Amino acid sequence: MLGRKSQVLGAAGFIAAAVAIPAPSAFASATGATPAVAAPGEVRMWEDPDYTGSLYVHTTPGQCPAEGCDIDGWDGDNEISSVINETNCTVRLWDLDGFAGGYVDLGPGRWGNLELQGFDNKAESYTFYC
Repeated sequence: MLGRKSQVLGAAGFIAAAVAIPAPSAFASATGATPAVAAPGEVRMWEDPDYTGSLYVHTTPGQCPAEGCDIDGWDGDNEISSVINETNCTVRLWDLDGFAGGYVDLGPGRWGNLELQGFDNKAESYTFYC
């Protein structure tokens, strides 16, 4: 059994180790990589998790008809893995063209891995709900 002094030192070592691991944004800055961003009012959708790979969708709610937008078959259809939503709207990703089938709603924010929402590589169309 560890004595009180060992437990305190162990906890201090754990805290020091946790502080030494850089956050993802710090790592990106340290390596010279540009962090993924979307301007206020924009939605961007990437091919791979963590906003990497091809940027397939770069739009605003005003650029999309009221019924929604289809994702082009050669440019991201069934390939979207991460999304940044800098709008005040919810973006609904549909798993079929024409705004049908299963869907996931993504409110404003960063969605770095759509696998966590059970929707990786499924999006074929999207609509905005503002």
